Amino acid sequence: MESMSVIKAFEREFNLMEEQVEQLRVSCFIENIPLAEAFEQIAVTDENRILRTLSNHLGLPLLDREDYPEKPVLLEGVSMFFLRKHAVLPIQVESDSVRVVVNDPFNLPILNILGSYFVNMKLNLCLGQREEIRTAIDRLYGAAAREAEALSRNGDGGLAAADGFEEDLEHLKGLAQEAPIVRLVNVLISRALDMRASDIHFEPFERNLHVRCRVDGVLYDLDQPPKTMQAAIISRLKLMANLNIAERRLPQDGKIKLKFGNREVDIRVSTVPTIYGESVVLRLLAREGIDYNLDGLGLDRKDLDYIEEIIQRPFGMILVTGPTGSGKTTTLYGVLTKLNSVERKIITVEDPVEYQINGINQIQVKPQIDLTFANALRSLVRQDPDVLLIGEIRDKETADIAIESALTGHLVLSTLHTNDAPGAITRLRDIGIESFLMADSLLAVVAQRLVRILCPHCREPYTAREADLMRLREIIPDLPSVVTLYNKKGCDRCGYTGYKGRRGIFEILPVNEAVRSAIVAGKDAGAISQVAFQLGYRPLLYDGYRKAIDGLTTLSEVLRVTSLS
Repeated sequence: MESMSVIKAFEREFNLMEEQVEQLRVSCFIENIPLAEAFEQIAVTDENRILRTLSNHLGLPLLDREDYPEKPVLLEGVSMFFLRKHAVLPIQVESDSVRVVVNDPFNLPILNILGSYFVNMKLNLCLGQREEIRTAIDRLYGAAAREAEALSRNGDGGLAAADGFEEDLEHLKGLAQEAPIVRLVNVLISRALDMRASDIHFEPFERNLHVRCRVDGVLYDLDQPPKTMQAAIISRLKLMANLNIAERRLPQDGKIKLKFGNREVDIRVSTVPTIYGESVVLRLLAREGIDYNLDGLGLDRKDLDYIEEIIQRPFGMILVTGPTGSGKTTTLYGVLTKLNSVERKIITVEDPVEYQINGINQIQVKPQIDLTFANALRSLVRQDPDVLLIGEIRDKETADIAIESALTGHLVLSTLHTNDAPGAITRLRDIGIESFLMADSLLAVVAQRLVRILCPHCREPYTAREADLMRLREIIPDLPSVVTLYNKKGCDRCGYTGYKGRRGIFEILPVNEAVRSAIVAGKDAGAISQVAFQLGYRPLLYDGYRKAIDGLTTLSEVLRVTSLS
């Protein structure tokens, strides 16, 4: 049997006595005591020698400190507390296998749990020293797991149950300001920034607190602190945002400004009550590296030239459409950056103001004091602006003022929540805007989505299948018979996700004479798109498929963000 041959190998290597051999066998294979502890029981403490013996006997590679990856693997559903406690660390994930460094390859219950995380994937084991594995976890994923492990050991002596927090606000406030909680929250935010996350979600459930972060539009597990830490963590976040920790029945919003080393980050905080406690979302707005440049959005040369031409018009309205999180604000900020000069007065009305741009007057709406989009705009037109940015057209009153401004000598930029560019016409009609006003005021409608960009270091080319070609030719009929597409793979440079960063895919509906006539005639979005198609308009899928053919993204990613299957 394999277990007995391993014990024999240890017996020869360490010259063990018979009673030591028997105790080692019982500890490792019957009582499931961790390998390092089993050897400590028989007074053998040379861990490196133990692991070398295992490596030689089992044929498993033994990792040195420098063999651990420089960047973390983004894991869904894996608790950092679990990894650190059992000294196991996934270091490479591919399509059909995961490479895991372990300290004890005989701990079958733990390996079975890992197998349940990585269903239908082969576990390729490596060996590593226990503290080196934990040091790598701390380096890659921060100290959050270590803090959670230490605090959970304290039990009731360290942190009270959640109900206790509800009864004693002063005790809760004190706990939220203690060093372990402060470090844990800071580590979670720092890790999320290292992973290029845009949001952190603190989500309470019946038995645990999930902490997830959104990277390139997709959520990944960040940590699962013990449930007993929930109230202290949430209170710490609320204190940082100057929110009322005693108010748990109503939603609250706030802001945090932090500095991590040389990084400055603004954080928008939102809390809402749930049946298991308050859910908190942090929107991370890192100040460094922000470049609102139209050239970097993903527009092709023809569309970019057209946008740069129409934004120089002295008046008219340009709408950007798409769902929440599709990059509309970034596109509009890129336009503002292009227009920002001494000769122009630019005013924005936003909810919220996410980034401050020097030289632009930015106004935050505050519905609680009746400073709405419509009320703000009535005053702003008397401020003699050249360019007006309206964060979103939500109602007829705002739309009326926007169109009136566009018709009276102002360039107006705004957003709408519609699926495509022609749908903006239907949406404006639905809220009560006359067709002739739309036709006279609109310059163009831009629809967009964000797709994840393939990591250039590990993407894998493949020849498009017949089903892929049929789908592509529905939108791009003039394709060659052989087309090369790309799949994601994953490497240490992209955190083994296969993607790194996002870029926009766009469709632009120019409101030219033919489109104006169709709008005035009351035609629906489908008819308007057909008219525009004859003059060069192409739908979102066209740009998305082009980017997939160019190797920037995958076909499945384009279909994901355009809600097609």
